[in-house]
Amino acid sequence: MSITKDLPARERLLRATSELIYAGGIEATGVDAIATHAGVTKRTLYQHFRSKDQLVGAALAASDGAALAGLRAAIQRRIAKGESPVEALFTHLERYVALPAFRGCSFLNAGLEMREPDHPVRAVVRSHTDARRALVAELVRAEGVSDETTIDAISLLVEGTFALSASRHDPSVAVRAAAAAKRLMEDGRRRS
Repeated sequence: MSITKDLPARERLLRATSELIYAGGIEATGVDAIATHAGVTKRTLYQHFRSKDQLVGAALAASDGAALAGLRAAIQRRIAKGESPVEALFTHLERYVALPAFRGCSFLNAGLEMREPDHPVRAVVRSHTDARRALVAELVRAEGVSDETTIDAISLLVEGTFALSASRHDPSVAVRAAAAAKRLMEDGRRRS
């Protein structure tokens, strides 16, 4: 993907980093590749970011809000077509993980790759997955189920769908997760 030169250097660096680490991983992506893809020099890169780790953390943080907003918007479009909130979530996941360019969740991928507890990506990953769990809780509660066990289980199904469908290159994982979520919601309604 081409990054327009009209953007400020910092924005180009963030976008280039997001694209390259999603395609190839953090460790495999060097600062030379990032600078080249962004159309800047390495010196410019280091003028904006002290280290590659800081750049990667900033790139993930910059895409966090848009990723969650995109997920929410996709779910709302499905709800507008008559699907229940949780059904809409899993219908979207089924379609999303089947996309040819799907390589998993960039946040989960980064969290798995960067194992050091103080790495700049760790806080971003935690914040993103916490926000995604909050969205799941909102969707489950919108269907009248407030049981935290059900919310946790469905949240784990969402995270598992991202991870397993990517690692196995198997979009049918989302279909099985949707069926499990449906059963969990039925059980949750009985308990509520």
